[in-house]
Amino acid sequence: MYSEADVDLVPYIQEYLDNHPDTEIMIGCDSQNYSESTTYAIVVALYKKGKGAHLLYRRWKTIREFTRANRLLNEVWNAVETAEFMRQHGLPKPMWIDIDLNPDQRYKSNEVFRQAVGMVEGMGYKVRYKTMDPMITYAADYLIKS
Repeated sequence: MYSEADVDLVPYIQEYLDNHPDTEIMIGCDSQNYSESTTYAIVVALYKKGKGAHLLYRRWKTIREFTRANRLLNEVWNAVETAEFMRQHGLPKPMWIDIDLNPDQRYKSNEVFRQAVGMVEGMGYKVRYKTMDPMITYAADYLIKS
């Protein structure tokens, strides 16, 4: 994986797509509270079916977000903003935005599930979530925990 700090995102992705034309773009997000801070991660996956994905990511810390709903909606909004930034700079629309939320009411992330799905779909993107195998969120989760 490469950190967004290591590359200029738009030209990097454009060159990658020029060299690998059958690539799909997917974006995933995750966040976690630790002590006094909240860590967020956004992953941009350049996915080639049957070949795996080339991952770019950004991970950063902020002052702890004590309200779970705000933290979860912030992570989803950061993924949408990343997709919008890429589109505004001429890159193709991502195939999916993967969110780390669960539609099952037994899980705490369900409290903002419908709102988050509505936000992503309202911006014109397709969304995947827990139970739909949102593989890019697994990468973001790994970054949060490492």
